[in-house]
Amino acid sequence: MNQINSVLLPGEFFKNNFLEKAEKLMSIEVDTVYLFDHGKNPANKNLDVYELIDGIFKLKEVVNDQFSLGVCVLNINARPYQELFDEYICKFLEIENFKLGIGTGDDKFEKRTNFSNDIEKIINEIVNSNRFKQNNINLFIGGNSEKKLKLIKKYEIGINQWIGTKNSFGKKEFTYSQIEHPRGNLSLCSKADSPIFFDSELNYEKIHVLKDSNREIFFETIDNIFR
Repeated sequence: MNQINSVLLPGEFFKNNFLEKAEKLMSIEVDTVYLFDHGKNPANKNLDVYELIDGIFKLKEVVNDQFSLGVCVLNINARPYQELFDEYICKFLEIENFKLGIGTGDDKFEKRTNFSNDIEKIINEIVNSNRFKQNNINLFIGGNSEKKLKLIKKYEIGINQWIGTKNSFGKKEFTYSQIEHPRGNLSLCSKADSPIFFDSELNYEKIHVLKDSNREIFFETIDNIFR
């Protein structure tokens, strides 16, 4: 079984040696390169952090479709509904093979205004858009609630877990295994320097969370993951 290996880029990825780091990513068999959606760097609020849209399109210009791009995950409550669609979701749906992760957010890394957007309404609008099928968009949600498990089954989409426990991941595995033709992956995020991935009968996507680092450490980390 071929394992799906992807990476989630750190906040300062574009600050130094961006082109060299991008070339390194193009030299390996990485499935998807994800960006996160934070206004502050989750590692250290004093460090730089890329702006999501700018980062996605900056990468897209350089990598020439050598791997998929994605967001893990877009906080649907950090922006007003219309801005969320006009400035983010609609732009992502224009990118072929884009992996669009959405979530309801929390206060773990930073506090933001909560616009209380309806996640099911957003999912429904995405999967019924023309671009969703035309551009082979992969849609998944982040979270652990029973409501979200019901949503992935109802809309036949994927779900992501941020580290967490085997028991929590097992519930996602069970629900996901009941989807005949999923339109998104089952995935698990884990720190690249101390990875915790679980045994599974499913070919789930491993997303390695990279930390802010210099060129040498970045290269070494990538080599350790994809050796």
